[in-house]
Amino acid sequence: MKHQIATNPDQSKRLLACGVDPDSADMLLYNNALSVQVRGLGKIPECATPAWSLSALLEVMPKHLEDFPLTKWYPPFIEDEIWEMDIPNVLNGDVKLYSNGTKWIVDYDWDGFNGTLPQSENPIEAVVLAIELLHANGYTLNTK
Repeated sequence: MKHQIATNPDQSKRLLACGVDPDSADMLLYNNALSVQVRGLGKIPECATPAWSLSALLEVMPKHLEDFPLTKWYPPFIEDEIWEMDIPNVLNGDVKLYSNGTKWIVDYDWDGFNGTLPQSENPIEAVVLAIELLHANGYTLNTK
């Protein structure tokens, strides 16, 4: 089994598209080779792609959401595609990342949520999906 220790180039591109601050990355990718980065050192070289470890991604995620309106969702049985909800929901709760034995799931106590929680066989991908869903719903992510 291959373990992923940081975002791959595609995941990094998706995070940047969501407005995640590249300075929050704790690693850099140079031609698919990882290098540890000390945060806050300045501009990332053009030949490098920021990469986030799972712990760095969790620092970007909001720790708690209170009455956050959710109008977009992942419908059941449709992978990685965000849709508009017919009836909006509200998120209240602390962020949790857990495994159900086959998939990693990001949860904010989605009471009454009828869609699929952001989930993947890979914990990093599950968090990236959660960040994309929050961004699609208008959440401005923590940047520093």
